[in-house]
Amino acid sequence: MRVRDIKRITEEEAHYYKPLISNYHAPEQLCDKAVAFTVTPDPEDSKWEIVTYYEESPFSQDGKLIPTEFIYILVNISCPGMVKIGMTVRDVETRAKEISGVTGVPTPWVPIYSFKCFNAYKLEQELHTYLNTIRVADNREMFYIKTTDAIKIIEQLGEKYSIPNLNL
Repeated sequence: MRVRDIKRITEEEAHYYKPLISNYHAPEQLCDKAVAFTVTPDPEDSKWEIVTYYEESPFSQDGKLIPTEFIYILVNISCPGMVKIGMTVRDVETRAKEISGVTGVPTPWVPIYSFKCFNAYKLEQELHTYLNTIRVADNREMFYIKTTDAIKIIEQLGEKYSIPNLNL
């Protein structure tokens, strides 16, 4: 596990960061994405403080929004006719290597497409619901679909989670 610094910011500075909301992210995603935090008094109990974590500011130096998450498609030669569609808050190559390291996977997963977006968790849920009839198993992110068709669906459903021309 990599240890990194998370900087404490003021409430005023927090205005320009994206808060990490625990019901949208798994605990490991919160840890991976957090770059800053605030500490504020608990309004219900003065003996406690509330810590709020934030991910990178979604604004560039010129004030434009920057998507920071990815929906990806992975393929594996050991799984013909299937694709894995998932999300990550890190780079897709790192995620593919991580998944490939699991016992029981005879060959590595290869990333063939990534879609940079906002709120990848929600987009992933929408994609999995949309593709549910061709899901390999209820507890897997794998689907019987051609990669070209999967890309088209991700781009269609993902349009509202991206900035035009960013995924060229």
